[in-house]
Amino acid sequence: MKDRSEILFSLILTLLIFVITSCSDDSKQTDASVPDKKVVKKFSISDKKIFGIKSGIVEYKVTGSQTGNKKLYFDDWGRMQAEFSSSTISVGKYTKHSNLLKITKIDQQYVINLDNKTGTKRENPVIEKMMELGSQINYGEFGEQLILIDGGYESGTENILGKNCKVYSFSKQNKTWWVWNWILLKSEINRGNVKININAVDVQTDVEVPQNIFSIPDDVLITEIDLESLRNQEQELPVN
Repeated sequence: MKDRSEILFSLILTLLIFVITSCSDDSKQTDASVPDKKVVKKFSISDKKIFGIKSGIVEYKVTGSQTGNKKLYFDDWGRMQAEFSSSTISVGKYTKHSNLLKITKIDQQYVINLDNKTGTKRENPVIEKMMELGSQINYGEFGEQLILIDGGYESGTENILGKNCKVYSFSKQNKTWWVWNWILLKSEINRGNVKININAVDVQTDVEVPQNIFSIPDDVLITEIDLESLRNQEQELPVN
């Protein structure tokens, strides 16, 4: 009888050890599956068409409180852009001239002052808008989504340089855009004493754009702004 009791006790002890060990293993697997920190979702425009035209060159004239000219080169459906602008803004006694080059290369953007040879590198601002779009990111055409997220609403149509443009009004920014295939052909800004008009004077589409136009000039000092790192730090802050 004693032998049977010892055998039964041994079986019960073995079973308890097995159960405890199994629970311990499950606990470890559960802990490993839960991340310690919030994960910031990665966004990219590598598969998004910014414009409805693959490549082109658009020249603009700037008038009003700001005078000058702009020239936009784009390729890869707008994922690659180079915009040269030379203009002078005059408001009251304030006058400032700027000679800028803005280069967009898929997920990165460079803004370069061609006069003092300095510039900044940052994440393409479109990425921030994609984060705001969230689950609506695949709704409709991407170019239209970018306009709507900025508060624009369609208010009519108008022919510019033989192109049937959609007119978008932005009430909060006091501006109006005329866009064709999501390419800006005309813009009017009216904010108090500041009135700026941008009008396309020549539009070339589906042309071969030299790829070196999207290269950063060798003699420019670039400072990088790490927005992704800043967002990660914000995610790690404790919520009160």
